[in-house]
Amino acid sequence: MAVLILAATQAVGRLPAVAAVAALIPVVITEFWGPISHFGRLAHEGAHAMVGSCLNAQVLGVRLDRKMRSGGTKLRMVPGSGTDFLSTVVGYFGPSGFGLAAAALIAHDRIVPVLWIGVILLTILLVSMRGLFGITLVIGVGFVLFSVARSQNAGLEAVTAYGLSWLLLLSGVRTVLDRRAEADDAYEMRRITGLPRGLWYRFWLIGTVAAVVWGSSMLV
Repeated sequence: MAVLILAATQAVGRLPAVAAVAALIPVVITEFWGPISHFGRLAHEGAHAMVGSCLNAQVLGVRLDRKMRSGGTKLRMVPGSGTDFLSTVVGYFGPSGFGLAAAALIAHDRIVPVLWIGVILLTILLVSMRGLFGITLVIGVGFVLFSVARSQNAGLEAVTAYGLSWLLLLSGVRTVLDRRAEADDAYEMRRITGLPRGLWYRFWLIGTVAAVVWGSSMLV
């Protein structure tokens, strides 16, 4: 957790203070993390769906469970295609991957595209989302990004884009730390590969922490 605090604090020099605080507080303080964790779960399940779809799997539905703070993505895969391995392993890298993509755009002064790409990806996810909670969350987040993108307020756009990137990067690590080797994906990876769940937990943790370090180098 110290890595998260250090990385977010270093960003304050360039990132407006409100965005840094907004990204840091809900991730490191347990009382705030509960509601915000669903945001990271959106990216997690979105990564499952995106990779599966790119590998010719049919996305049957994506669900979020508000009470359990979990979710699931149902895919109809081509047997022997390796889709199950790739679509499963990518889930816990989802928030970090989207956060890195946003950071790369920000580093090249592409602030508004970060927001519009978020709107587009959420719109695509909405088609596959099932359940009132998940649908409401996708629409709500998408509406906020859409409104900011159309605001023509450069300060607001920058704060939102930076905050979005940091929140995704940091929530990627927090989600892995929360679930550890008991994550459903860890059980699934053990079934697919025969390798222990703890190995996959460490793999995801190293990857998400590395993403924070890499992302901070672009955002600071």
